[in-house]
Amino acid sequence: MTDQSPVAASAIIPESAPFSPDQRAWLNGFFAGLMSLDAGSKPATASDIASAGGGMAARAASADGDDGAAPWHDPAMPIDERMTLANGRPLRRKMMAAMAQQDCGQCGYNCEDYANAITEQAEPRLNLCVPGGKATARMLKVLVEDMGGGVIDPEAVAAKPVAPPKSQDSRPGRSRENPASAALSERYRLNGEGSEKVTNHIEIDLSASGLDYEPGDSLGVVARNEDALADQIISAISAPPDFPIAGRTLREALIEGSSLTPAPDALFQLISYLTGGERKKKALALAKGEDPDGDAATLDVLAAL
Repeated sequence: MTDQSPVAASAIIPESAPFSPDQRAWLNGFFAGLMSLDAGSKPATASDIASAGGGMAARAASADGDDGAAPWHDPAMPIDERMTLANGRPLRRKMMAAMAQQDCGQCGYNCEDYANAITEQAEPRLNLCVPGGKATARMLKVLVEDMGGGVIDPEAVAAKPVAPPKSQDSRPGRSRENPASAALSERYRLNGEGSEKVTNHIEIDLSASGLDYEPGDSLGVVARNEDALADQIISAISAPPDFPIAGRTLREALIEGSSLTPAPDALFQLISYLTGGERKKKALALAKGEDPDGDAATLDVLAAL
């Protein structure tokens, strides 16, 4: 039997939390509204949240009929369930539901701003959601196609404002383009033996990195591929390792600037342009998220090539 008693709003955010009284009141109301969904009640409306939050005003309804509530904002919820909750909502909300819902900042935005940027055609890249991976990129591609594929007229593209850089701070560690080095000092698993989840406690020594932080900051980890893997890929495509790509060599781009596992849909799309017959059919199927040979989960870039 499950206890479905509502949680008292005042018990959610402790008074010791680093928020002002107004912020704490709004957050109490917001989370009380979200928790009411778990109790089997109707989704919280903007007025419910405002009332539970001690009178703090919730976001006003927009011209497209969206009240600002995001019941799909749950990182533990599968993408198909999030998309079901977003059914009937404006396109920008469907795009937000397609994100991994962690607001981790690895894409350079939070989930809502990334969704808005794609909808406004200010962000053409659909594969920036690192936790969402292929599932998010594929869903965003479908949604962009539903809205007509975005701006395709060259004059319209030229007239669009250039998006500002994601970070104006050039110091190391303040952006994904300019990371800083830090030492991993401790890691241990928090889940019990036999648990399906893997949650780790991680401590990072920032003393030599020049970094500082405050509550709410996010941390991204920049991976580096093994040199030998990059060399194997270069050999597979018979390309010169020093071929220039965006200011660095092909080998450097593969080692430092590319994700080599799993193989992205765009690679299969490219392969479909270069091959024919059954290979073309398989590549097109893999680009759509299908699994014609039952091995899609094991295909990294080298295996695909």
